[in-house]
Amino acid sequence: MGESKMNVTLRMREDLRTEIIQFAARERRSLSGLAAILLEWSVERLKTAGSTTKLLGHSAKRFTKLTRDRRLRDG
Repeated sequence: MGESKMNVTLRMREDLRTEIIQFAARERRSLSGLAAILLEWSVERLKTAGSTTKLLGHSAKRFTKLTRDRRLRDG
């Protein structure tokens, strides 16, 4: 039987989305196809590193600031 797949919804900066769309077009892939490839690749790297802090080093704090859920800001 085939692989089971599911939808994932995420928030990202508009400029990042534009860049990913441009890469997808150059690769002749859909946005979701490229995103799936990148997600699988990054999870493999994360498993090897053991944590996002080890994976990203000092830039982990910068990415946390960019990606934290702002809905939690007020409680």
